[in-house]
Amino acid sequence: MPQPSRATALIERSPFFQAAGPAAMAELLRPSFTQILPRGAVLFEEGDDPDFLHVVLEGRVGLQASVPDRGKTMVELFGPGELCLAAAVVLRLPYLATAVALTEIRVLMIPGEVFRDTISRSRELCQATTELLARHWRLMVDQVVDLKLRSAEDRLARFIARRVDEESGTGVVDLPEPRTAIAARLGMTPETLSR
Repeated sequence: MPQPSRATALIERSPFFQAAGPAAMAELLRPSFTQILPRGAVLFEEGDDPDFLHVVLEGRVGLQASVPDRGKTMVELFGPGELCLAAAVVLRLPYLATAVALTEIRVLMIPGEVFRDTISRSRELCQATTELLARHWRLMVDQVVDLKLRSAEDRLARFIARRVDEESGTGVVDLPEPRTAIAARLGMTPETLSR
């Protein structure tokens, strides 16, 4: 029996694809492909139309937003198993942020039209997508509360705690992203983060 490729093994471990089920997964994977991109590569730009759904298989991706004459900031950080701005793909609306590889990444590229078509026919994929969008909404509300009500120390502690293995509750936390990206995501300067 042939061994599955590294990309296939990573895809099968993704909680999103486990929730979607093997039938929907097979349908989505047929026209999809993976890419390995270096640190600094741009997956998509703010304002682009969503041609693909991007699933991070390895590495870290940062979502960066900008305002003319005001600069840019890191809105969110995504790691393995995460889908980048799925709402834009579902709604056929332009991306509200730019996705930048913060480390070398392996990413699954699912054609947006195939994703939308499969959602309309697969109850399991529709449910998995609904749950994903609900989790992202809760993440956004939690981030707003962090930025408006919590101290820098509390925001950093919560960020690190989310990286701890849930089963063990202890362990070493991996922070592969650049310090500047983490600081921007947490709404602080790199100097404050270092302190």
